[in-house]
Amino acid sequence: MKQLVIFTLLLFAIKSWAEDPPNSETSEKVTPKSENAVPASSQSSVAITSPARLEALRSLVKQRQYQAAWDLSAPMLEAWEGDPRFDFDYGLAAVETQHYDEALFAFERLVLLHPNEPRYRLELARTHFYLKNLKRAESEFNKILKLNPPVPVRRNVKRFLDQISVMQRSLESQFFVTVDVAGGFDSNINSGPFEKDLPEEETAFSFDIELDEASRETDSGYWSALASLFYLSPLTKVSHFDVRFLATKRANNEIELYDLTTALAEAGYAINTGPVRWRLAGRYQHVILDDSHLLDNVGGTGQIQWRTNSGWMYGLYGNYGESTYPDTPSSDVTQQQYSLNFVCPPKTLSCAATLILGIDTAKQAEGDYNGKTYYGYNYQRTALWGQRGSGYWSFNMTQSKHDTANAAINPDIIREDLATTLRFGWRYGITEGFSIRNDFSAGYNSSNLTQYTYKRFKAELGLTYSF
Repeated sequence: MKQLVIFTLLLFAIKSWAEDPPNSETSEKVTPKSENAVPASSQSSVAITSPARLEALRSLVKQRQYQAAWDLSAPMLEAWEGDPRFDFDYGLAAVETQHYDEALFAFERLVLLHPNEPRYRLELARTHFYLKNLKRAESEFNKILKLNPPVPVRRNVKRFLDQISVMQRSLESQFFVTVDVAGGFDSNINSGPFEKDLPEEETAFSFDIELDEASRETDSGYWSALASLFYLSPLTKVSHFDVRFLATKRANNEIELYDLTTALAEAGYAINTGPVRWRLAGRYQHVILDDSHLLDNVGGTGQIQWRTNSGWMYGLYGNYGESTYPDTPSSDVTQQQYSLNFVCPPKTLSCAATLILGIDTAKQAEGDYNGKTYYGYNYQRTALWGQRGSGYWSFNMTQSKHDTANAAINPDIIREDLATTLRFGWRYGITEGFSIRNDFSAGYNSSNLTQYTYKRFKAELGLTYSF
């Protein structure tokens, strides 16, 4: 048998060979076992770089002997990767034997070199589908439809898209852990004003008030860390229970006064009724500032999300909670926030817009000036760069007005603010679970009181690992 296989490989070496054009049909996911697979002991008899091995790989893929094709092609990767003739057959062998990460790299290389070849992009989309990267798979399948492929291909793509829609509404157990570490620069860690003095016309005094250094704009480098855990457990075919834990830490280089530590726990229940998802959740947050207990927040949220057949998503969110300050009870407030969210279908370029209305009500009469009403909007645009990179930018504007004046500052002036923030950044996936990110933000808060007027710029570089 060994001599017969070697003879067959030599015949392949003598014959002229060329790559067949990509098949426009979607291959079905089959992994038959073949008794005629090339034995591992025979592979070493022909050089890794020999065209005979490439031709033998093509023959095994045509015969759908995918396990044998994988066994033959795996040792060839270092010598042949980057050659479209090898990458396509290697990728097919990998995806049909459930080596999805290896298949992903192969088809990414092919799509990068041949972005308008439907079959290559089809196999890339199929690989993302099997990896359950549903948003990326949906994006790639939609790109295939824009290439006007043959009718059978369009039909198969539509079936995949329908299945993705079902899977996005279906429920299965999920468990995710994310760890993020970062370092950066903050031009105004305390959101303090640039001015050295508060003018007398804005105070209750007949003279200017000089601000100390801790109250003025302070820049600093910093490091931060984040750890989160998410678990989802189905209760029925259309409902689930989920829990989330999140802890963050930020330490500044220049002054410890504004070091911040937070911990958050949330538990929720959700049910799907066709294209509509309903969710109720309760949450608790604990905040520490400079090693001192700053505040606790307890609240509940309600969410309604509706996903259309075209991929658009609309959401309505409501939140009610209470923030309590152990050291300054007059700062305690009840909080209500409502938002309407629009998300466009996932594509190479995607967008999201949110309208926000919020009401904070002071719990004690002496702290009425902490109550306020605010409204605003946020718009975000995201672009995919290749298969592993993405970039984004967002713009937020919020207008707020407090309920009463703070008599300790000026009893005749009720504080009003207009805050604008521009954010942008990028992320690149080094591996499936490990990525690097770079985020920037520039903000300006305009107020009718000098002490609340400030500008702020942040730059941050971080590493994220998820599993």
